[in-house]
Amino acid sequence: MKPLFVVCSVALLAACASNAPVVQEESTSYDSSTQARVRLYGQNQKPTIMVSGIDCEAEDRRARRGHKVNVGGSLGDAFGSFAGTARSRSLGIAETEHSKNIGQMNGILSRAFFREYAVPAGKAVNVQAAYIGLRNAMEGATETVIQHEGSCNTRMASFVPQAGHDYEVIGLSGRRCAVAVYEVSTQGELKPVELQDAVSCRRRR
Repeated sequence: MKPLFVVCSVALLAACASNAPVVQEESTSYDSSTQARVRLYGQNQKPTIMVSGIDCEAEDRRARRGHKVNVGGSLGDAFGSFAGTARSRSLGIAETEHSKNIGQMNGILSRAFFREYAVPAGKAVNVQAAYIGLRNAMEGATETVIQHEGSCNTRMASFVPQAGHDYEVIGLSGRRCAVAVYEVSTQGELKPVELQDAVSCRRRR
């Protein structure tokens, strides 16, 4: 029984450190003259939310609200991350230090992955990251130790992507609970993007 336990432990540690497989999306309608690309990271208990294409001047209500995606927060994403079967999906954004070493973001039963999206250029994008802490109780012979991981829910912030440019959204946890956006060069170099307050369109009467 002991050898089996050792093998399982080694396999678990290897899974914790490995990168999620990357699937290249071949059939995409990305237009660099009117769109930008954005990479979002997510995993079980650590989702990233993006609302793209917000246009407060539009007559259509859906265009005013924008298009919302949640990477890591859906039931399917959370299960895939939990089971270690999650895959990253790429539209062709250059690799960065974050994406190359995404395995370092993995937690126990929480595999990190990313997804890339084509979004309208010149229109506001709201982004938000979250970290949902867990409460664990370890019972010993004479005492019970309760471990609580803090939670983080960043304020939603916004930026306006430029046509033909690529971006990466990162959630920062620990003492600094924040969301950061970087512009990604064709060589994978990162340039910080200054964020503004989240865009919220007023209701029309």
